[in-house]
Amino acid sequence: MRILMVSQHYWPEPFNVSEICEALVERGHSVTVLTGTPNYPEGDIYSGYGNGKNAFQQRNGVEIVRVPLVPRKHDPVHRVLNYYSFARSGEKTQQTLPSNFDAVVSFQTSPIMQARPAIAFAERTGVPLLHYVVDIWPECLLAGGIKKGSAVYQHYAKVSSDIYGKADRLAVTSPLFVDYLSNLLGCQVDAAFLPQYAEEGFFAPFAGSAPEGYDPSRFNVTFAGNVGAAQSVQTLVRAAALLKNDAHFAFHVVGSGSELSACVKLAEELGAGNVTFHGRHDIADMPAYYAASDAMAATFSSDEMLAWTLPRKVQSYMAAGRPIVAAIGGETERVVNDAQCGVCCGAEDAEGLADAVRRLAQLPFEHRIEMGARGREYCMANYTKRSFIDTLERELEQLKGTKHGM
Repeated sequence: MRILMVSQHYWPEPFNVSEICEALVERGHSVTVLTGTPNYPEGDIYSGYGNGKNAFQQRNGVEIVRVPLVPRKHDPVHRVLNYYSFARSGEKTQQTLPSNFDAVVSFQTSPIMQARPAIAFAERTGVPLLHYVVDIWPECLLAGGIKKGSAVYQHYAKVSSDIYGKADRLAVTSPLFVDYLSNLLGCQVDAAFLPQYAEEGFFAPFAGSAPEGYDPSRFNVTFAGNVGAAQSVQTLVRAAALLKNDAHFAFHVVGSGSELSACVKLAEELGAGNVTFHGRHDIADMPAYYAASDAMAATFSSDEMLAWTLPRKVQSYMAAGRPIVAAIGGETERVVNDAQCGVCCGAEDAEGLADAVRRLAQLPFEHRIEMGARGREYCMANYTKRSFIDTLERELEQLKGTKHGM
């Protein structure tokens, strides 16, 4: 098949849409990506991409078409400009793309407006549109402080309903999304279940040395990934502060994001010297951090929508065979409990998280190893890259030959 992928973010930004496109190429498909100028997560245009440089690239068989956008920086104004500038630039650029694709895929993280170029292309050419819902809108706005029922929320509820309603096929990362979308659209939605997968590199045993800052004599707990408002990494910092007088415990944050500086400041204010901030590292470096950890932490802010979501980091934690401590309910709690691979407490519950860490540390080493092994087995049965690509390929094959809107 000839596939057009529309995603605001792509390599060299840390999004797995790049792996997905390359996997489709490996299976013999032709893939073109319409994406933005890389600037995530630091908020500045990457070196070598300013002023229209590298607007057209090829990587591992994938044709990449980049459109200009306003970098997200670190303030709300730039973030909004970033969101809309990609949508508008993408809508303009899609007009120059050939129409002989078999399907167009909207890989929708945040914001939902990034789907507009895919819709415009489908409407112009008649090519069927698969909309993959990774971040569900308008609920994602709640994690950013927007109040439910506010004018802003109601506006994006209409925008989201319009965008979701124009897809020929929807795919979701969580089965709970189906009920939400059905309520939003006012009709029963039939969507494909396409859960995110664990990176293959985490399944392989790691035999290297531990990263700097990891003391094997301590119980090391690591949070890995984006440090944004939704992730509520402050909960981990507060839990660490509750355990700061016990030298047995060490906490690590590996990643960057909009809330990183706030987390560093909070650790200083609480005297949580047992928290080490390692910054962002390439995905290839991450197995070393996982292997050096006794437990991996998953935190989310207290929000109904986020409870419906299974963060991709959870699959990676499971693939690496590490026990999980999670301050989050909903889908993550269900999966962790089903797999019997960790200990959970409520979202934003720092005391509960500190207690979960204590309880996990008190278990015999062999029990923690068994816990991690159960998580890995569960992940292999449910969240592999191969099963993801199989499902995506099957959905695209079913769309091939149909017309958008028919």
